[in-house]
Amino acid sequence: MTTAPTERAQARRQQVLDAASDAFRRRGFHAASMAEIAKLAGMSPGHIYNLFENKDEIIAAIVERDCEEILARISEIQQEGDLLQKMLEGTEQALDEHSEVAKAALQLEVLAEASRNPRLAAVVRRSQALVNERAQALIRQSLGEQAHAVSDEEIQGRSLLLGALFNGLTALSVRDPEVARQIPVMAPVMRRVLQVLLAP
Repeated sequence: MTTAPTERAQARRQQVLDAASDAFRRRGFHAASMAEIAKLAGMSPGHIYNLFENKDEIIAAIVERDCEEILARISEIQQEGDLLQKMLEGTEQALDEHSEVAKAALQLEVLAEASRNPRLAAVVRRSQALVNERAQALIRQSLGEQAHAVSDEEIQGRSLLLGALFNGLTALSVRDPEVARQIPVMAPVMRRVLQVLLAP
């Protein structure tokens, strides 16, 4: 019985984050008001303030939620017997997810705000550090026994390049919404890149 209120509060938080994501994506962080977020979430502004202190806290929670989703995806891949094969098979899906204009617009809005907001910048950097650390572990796992022959600096470089490729596609999708149509052409190239980064 004691877990019910916590679960309900968590569900409410997710409801607010979904509504805020929509508002920030469409109108920008500063133009979107708490009243608008409340309306989209189907609750009163006062209820939202019981869950989040302000918009900064909401957008920080969005960043942390996205980070948790990425970490969960990496963990799922790491459970596979043939990690590289799993990555290669999921290439088109990964490209498709990173070329969604709506998600890309929100990510760019977050990064723009982080460039002006030290508190949010710290959240973004902390999340990126967690993702990078887990990505390095994934690369080492994929390299197997050959991982000891690769320096920590190179592992980190491979991890950063992997992130840059997908994050770059995210930014490009905002500049060119038609980029998703090129995924069938990009996928074979990305698979070759993944083999270089992840294969022994």
